[in-house]
Amino acid sequence: MRRRKPVLMKLLAAGLFGLILASYSVAQSHTIAVIVNPKNPVTNLTLGDLRKIFTGVERTWHGGLPVKITVRGPDTLERFVLLRILGMSEAEYRQYWTAKVFRGEADGEPVVLPSFGMTKEAVGLFPGGIALVDVQDLKPGMNIKVIKVEGHMPGEPGYPNL
Repeated sequence: MRRRKPVLMKLLAAGLFGLILASYSVAQSHTIAVIVNPKNPVTNLTLGDLRKIFTGVERTWHGGLPVKITVRGPDTLERFVLLRILGMSEAEYRQYWTAKVFRGEADGEPVVLPSFGMTKEAVGLFPGGIALVDVQDLKPGMNIKVIKVEGHMPGEPGYPNL
């Protein structure tokens, strides 16, 4: 029995490492785009702007239009990228928004939606809507606008590795 436990622990550790590596590989092979409502005049944001928007520090667009943040749920590529942009863990992100709401600095947490389709619809519905999406989900004719990040469109050289 004693020999089985170390072998089992090694197998579990190897499996966990493989899962982490696979998650990292998937995140590296996809490009994440920033989308906004097509009526939003914004065409470019910096990574600093994204941090301010997705942390609720920046609550309005230029011109006074309220920002409406839409995010995907935990364990999605978009959420992984969001947390990387913000430099937070999932627990820190939840705690951050709970505290922000408790202090009265926000009416509520960002809207969490389970699918790209719902995210796309929400951003198209709210004039101040913004979200992160996998570029592979984007199709022509959608009621959303893809914007530049750091002066580059997704797929262009110089686009940040979101």
